[in-house]
Amino acid sequence: MHPEEFGIQKAQISGKYLPTKYFNVKRANLSIQALLIPSSASQTIFVGTNIGVYRSQDLGATWNQTNQGLFDQNIRALAIHPDFPKTIYAGTALGIFKSEDEGETWNEWIDESSGLTNPKVHDLSIDAQDSDIIFAATEGGIFRSEDEGESWNVLYEETPVFQIEPSSINPKIIYAVTAKNMIRSRDGGNNWKDVWKDDITNPLSILSLKIDPEFLYSGTQTGLLKSFNSGRNWVQDQKFPNTPVTAGYVYANNLSHLLFGSGEKLFRSNDGGDSWDPLAPLVSERSEGTSITHTLTHIETHGERTILAGTASGLFVSKDEGRSWEIINLSGAANQLSPSEMKMDVVKIITEIHNGRFFGSYFILLVDIATLGLIFLTFSGVLIAYYQSRAKKKKALQSEPDEALQRQETADELAVESEEIHDMIEHITEHIEKCRLVYMDQEKKEISEVSRHLTTLDKKMHSMMERLKELENIN
Repeated sequence: MHPEEFGIQKAQISGKYLPTKYFNVKRANLSIQALLIPSSASQTIFVGTNIGVYRSQDLGATWNQTNQGLFDQNIRALAIHPDFPKTIYAGTALGIFKSEDEGETWNEWIDESSGLTNPKVHDLSIDAQDSDIIFAATEGGIFRSEDEGESWNVLYEETPVFQIEPSSINPKIIYAVTAKNMIRSRDGGNNWKDVWKDDITNPLSILSLKIDPEFLYSGTQTGLLKSFNSGRNWVQDQKFPNTPVTAGYVYANNLSHLLFGSGEKLFRSNDGGDSWDPLAPLVSERSEGTSITHTLTHIETHGERTILAGTASGLFVSKDEGRSWEIINLSGAANQLSPSEMKMDVVKIITEIHNGRFFGSYFILLVDIATLGLIFLTFSGVLIAYYQSRAKKKKALQSEPDEALQRQETADELAVESEEIHDMIEHITEHIEKCRLVYMDQEKKEISEVSRHLTTLDKKMHSMMERLKELENIN
């Protein structure tokens, strides 16, 4: 509960001493829940999935899974420090993790103890003018930190919040997508109002363009809404009639160029949304010839031609402005490291041992059998002590030397058998320790040994009970 008191909060164990089940990932398609490209000049791409963080340092040619230090690998959001690009934040279902070496290791965990009372994070946003300020959209509302995540205060807690979007023209204005509506703050997040309750229902996303007056785009369950006057009026885009618009993107070097996604289809606009051109759909082929459609979750670009599309079932890349797509298989990325390079936190291992997953079901069975043996031993000890006490009392009342000698001999025999039982329990314990070391290789042999000893123990217990009855009859 308090690993920092023992100095193990950052300790790790090499993968060559751990079961391979913690490092092998066998999934062809992963749910893309976060997508991050630090800058147009960077070759690095971060992808947050339901089983961890993947990183490419060559613009998607090769990938590695970088999960060292992540207690929770359900990555819901990724954010980069604007002043220190090697500092990355990952929002998960159990809090926020921080890396200071470009995702190589995650050495800081931000949870309830810091004030983030609802740690299920959906989105993260770092203030562009003051990087000490971080906003977190969570299942319990909106939280803000003013010291780079060290401590948090709740700003809004009426309903779950799924996206935080700062205004591109006024840093004091912040937009947020909740489970019910779209809300806005004009004072840096201190106060929030539902100003568009009659205009926007069932929102999925919001996008702000740095144009004065500000252009806003809101993807909803029933289409795309546009405002060209900072949200005073909203109009429905006829290109997306009664269809969910799940992702949007604006080109940083040309604000009139937009990308929006609906289902597995992407559309591009070169005139701020007045007209739209369809891109090739995201469809991949299975080996047996059937196709899989994909629901868009995130869109990013690199340069003028490369588009990355994250979906609920995989990551796609187009290097020809969306005319064709290639699916990126991340399933083998976790296994590219050698066992000596794979590591796991000591705290995580302790948790796995505690809940029984580390050694598996056979180990739990052995522990249960050993516990039963210890119960037998305890019971027999109490029973022997009871009858020895009775024998001593009766010995004091009777003076016949032969009977006293006979009782003493019987008690000595019982003591010897008790020692044998004790030795047998120690033998059982040794086999359990062997199972801890051998783990899965010899567990059947060890279980047979334990069963044989317990059978012998049971026979000795019956013999002991008969002798105790004889002792009682003599007395």
